[in-house]
Amino acid sequence: MARHYRLLSFMRKRLLISFCCTAILAGCASTPHKSDQAAETHESAAQMYQPAKQAMERGDYTSAIRHYEELETRYPYGPYAEQAQLDTAYSYYKSGDSEAAAAAAERFIKLHPANPHVDYAWYLKGIAYYEGIQGAEWNPKPAEEAFSTLQTLATRWPHSPYAVDARLRMAKIIDILGKRNLDICKFYYTRHAYVAAANRCDNVVTRYQLSPSREEALYYLVRSYRHLNLQNQAETVSKVLAYNYPKSKYLGDLGTGN
Repeated sequence: MARHYRLLSFMRKRLLISFCCTAILAGCASTPHKSDQAAETHESAAQMYQPAKQAMERGDYTSAIRHYEELETRYPYGPYAEQAQLDTAYSYYKSGDSEAAAAAAERFIKLHPANPHVDYAWYLKGIAYYEGIQGAEWNPKPAEEAFSTLQTLATRWPHSPYAVDARLRMAKIIDILGKRNLDICKFYYTRHAYVAAANRCDNVVTRYQLSPSREEALYYLVRSYRHLNLQNQAETVSKVLAYNYPKSKYLGDLGTGN
């Protein structure tokens, strides 16, 4: 976790440097009159940015968010406004408000889809949803949202500095959702609701193939099919279980062990 926070802090500093360089270049390219106006606006925005940055660095995220929002209200365009939007999402995340962090990151993504640092916004959105995951027995929506967001990041920006961490989190989410669906499958199975049990176990097998729960899900899928007198489907799934898990403890119970 400490490494994760260091990564966020380091990359946020890199983003600020990049935004400032962009602002300087933009000012140099303007006409003299526009350049004076741009320079004045840039200087004022920079002055407003400093107390927000200082508040964030000392961990006063409530004050930081207030300052960032005031800056964006007064100077809604330009590099400092964009940086403030990202820092607002980061501050919400660090303060523990995952829902607000995800919303702030999503806003940045919609406003600046071509921004060179939009991958960072996708990452913040993904880890904000990830922090909202309570476990396999809870509402699966945060886990599903986190997986979808992190998958977008890893697919669109495979070489992003955040892609490795995104993939690791995706693997954990697969474990969580796989276990949740397996638990629901077993719940239905013990109550003789074999159609519902089969559907849930099939969900584990097809959607969460890398989950450790897949082996047991195949077992309950075979048994559910047998109770439903779907012998051909049961035989097919039994062969899949034997092929993928030749030493499975469930094979003997199914009568397919060596």
